Amino acid sequence: MKAQQLLPLIRAALERSFVRYLITGGLATLVYFLGGLFFVRLLDWPLLFGNACAVIIAFIFSYTGHRFWSFQQKEGRHAVFLPRFAATQAAGLAVNSLIIAVLDGLGCPYELSMIIASALVPLLTYVLLRFWVFRTTEEQTTRLPYGGLPGFVQKPAPLPPLPQDRAPRVSVIMNCLNSGGRDLEEALDSLAAQTFTDFEVIFWDNGSTDNSPLMAQGHAGLRGRLRYFRGTQTVPLGAARNLAIREARGDLIAFLDCDDLWRPEKLARQVPLFDDPEVGLVCTDTEIFDGRRILQRVFANSAPGRGQVFGDLLRRQWISMSSAVLRRAALDAVADTGGGQPQWFDESLNVCEEADVFYRVAHDWKLDYVDAPLTIWRVHGGNTTFRKFGQFADETLRILDKHRALYPGYDETWPDLVQLLRQRAAFQKAVSLWREGRGGQAREALRPWRNSCRKHRLFWLASYLPGVCFDTAARIYFALPQLLRRGQN
Repeated sequence: MKAQQLLPLIRAALERSFVRYLITGGLATLVYFLGGLFFVRLLDWPLLFGNACAVIIAFIFSYTGHRFWSFQQKEGRHAVFLPRFAATQAAGLAVNSLIIAVLDGLGCPYELSMIIASALVPLLTYVLLRFWVFRTTEEQTTRLPYGGLPGFVQKPAPLPPLPQDRAPRVSVIMNCLNSGGRDLEEALDSLAAQTFTDFEVIFWDNGSTDNSPLMAQGHAGLRGRLRYFRGTQTVPLGAARNLAIREARGDLIAFLDCDDLWRPEKLARQVPLFDDPEVGLVCTDTEIFDGRRILQRVFANSAPGRGQVFGDLLRRQWISMSSAVLRRAALDAVADTGGGQPQWFDESLNVCEEADVFYRVAHDWKLDYVDAPLTIWRVHGGNTTFRKFGQFADETLRILDKHRALYPGYDETWPDLVQLLRQRAAFQKAVSLWREGRGGQAREALRPWRNSCRKHRLFWLASYLPGVCFDTAARIYFALPQLLRRGQN
């Protein structure tokens, strides 16, 4: 049979989920076999530990392959599918043993019993995977307003007009690039529902081509207080924030990303803390939300500090961008005016520009916080933070260099912070190298700090795995109880 005749047959076969299921199962078995040889024979790991690692990798491969290829299920959540998948695998092993035991009792030869079990169990597993494990319900696929979070009001009543004889107390910066959709609508609604009303919204459009401009300018709840601006060209986020701040009139500057949310009392509880003239920044606790459930609270992982807490903030970042309100005077004090127009956010940074501003404000001003989850930070499946570790490493060292230039005697005053930033950059670089499949170079980058904390020891072991395992390993790590990750940098 010629290749031209064979290819259509192969394509037709691959359109059947059962064929894809068999191929994925066979490949998962091969992954287990090769993984066992790699860990036990090549790396000379202890038999049980090496075999367990091979089983875990094969399980992850099997789950991923079956979900996204065999059954092409892209909706729903891992939290629902993974327990079902694990239960199905366990059931398959139990049924396999049961079939062999029953046939043995009936006098069937063991070899024949194995063949029968090997034919029946995959059929049973296929049925379970198709009609139970990867089956989504309407509740899983239908999105509720605000993801079902309590305390939010859809379409709040319009806010009263702003006084025209003075500037508002707070300017809320929203930077937008093709953010049109329900997330933006809900973010705007959460602004219109604020119990503190002396604020304006600076909506900076960074060149959107969707309906974001219409949604922002047409929002009834913010009419008369949302000021819309559109850039002449699309620029990096830090530069876009600088452009928006130049239009702000308030003596307090807040930020709300277009897919995040504020609870109604957020500004009302933050603004009074600025009665202390030495306070330059006030944040709130933040709930990290995936659109359906709260994943964690920021303060639970990074205890906040109050007062002069520059060193503490570098050691454990607890400020989310959408929770921060800054005194305009504090922002102006750290602005770079060397190029004519002030730059509050360092436009040479792409992933650390927010932390850089927070650090510089914290060096010269007091910080305060509201110990309540008044900010909702929405994360998405396409979140790319884990894929930017190389940039984080470079920019962490650039921030260290900036601090040395800004603050004379920095190395003598903050020797532990110098060590911390170097160590943090080394870990970030190691992660980036591992993701690229260069595990040996990753371990070399981290070698001076290999045993400095539990996170580094765990990474050292994980770096022997192929780089493609990074995303899964990261999810497993962040799913561990905080107790097991305590003391990390």
